[in-house]
Amino acid sequence: MGVSGAALANVVAYSAGMALGLWSLFTGRTRVRLTLRNFRLDLNMIWRIVKIGIPASVMGIQRSLGRLALMRLIAPFGTLAVAAHTLCERIDTMLFLPSMGLGVAGGVLVGQNLGARQPEQAEKSGWMAASLAEVFVVVCSVAILLYSENIIGIFNTEPDLVKITSTFLKIAITGYLVLGFNAVLQQCISGAGDTLPPMLISLVMIWLVQLPLAFFLPQVTNLAVYGIRWAIVTSTVVGAVAYITYFRLGRWKRKKI
Repeated sequence: MGVSGAALANVVAYSAGMALGLWSLFTGRTRVRLTLRNFRLDLNMIWRIVKIGIPASVMGIQRSLGRLALMRLIAPFGTLAVAAHTLCERIDTMLFLPSMGLGVAGGVLVGQNLGARQPEQAEKSGWMAASLAEVFVVVCSVAILLYSENIIGIFNTEPDLVKITSTFLKIAITGYLVLGFNAVLQQCISGAGDTLPPMLISLVMIWLVQLPLAFFLPQVTNLAVYGIRWAIVTSTVVGAVAYITYFRLGRWKRKKI
């Protein structure tokens, strides 16, 4: 089936995951048990859910569009640059997902503590989760700095590709060092029901920082395709500063949902 088979496998996997999730919820195998008994439309509740969910949806959509636009800027630099960028994205994901997992846990604890009217404990949970994520990404960053070529060799051993991807990764390390704050604090703020600020921060990161820099740096400097990688790093650092600042302000503690 070729590429179509890969697409079909993706659909089957997600469908199976959805089915297993619903089965777990409806059979009471989780702490929350769903039931259709007394089911009715609650327009007020629906509006509250939509009001929280729309900014999160916009954030996800514009991220995907941003990645497409970024790939369009990288493509003119040739096959090696595209392949190197794709490999870096895979490694980015390997670092991001554990941090995201800690962020989800932090967001749950934030929501739980705010519900229990313990805002200071909620903030402490967020900082603790961010600290754990930072320890993880810092250790990984040191490993990447020391063994970047060996790590890339797991995926591809072509010398030219290994060389350019290794440079990409070394540039990316600056962004990795603050990745934990981005992944965790975004989830913690959203866990409080305050989803609009993360959406705005994400829009600024991608459309006002990353993409403009990715367009101009290769043209006005001698960085060439490496300018695009520096643009990605810059947007990550800007996002980390924004999330840390907003989280410290504590406005999310007073969010009513």
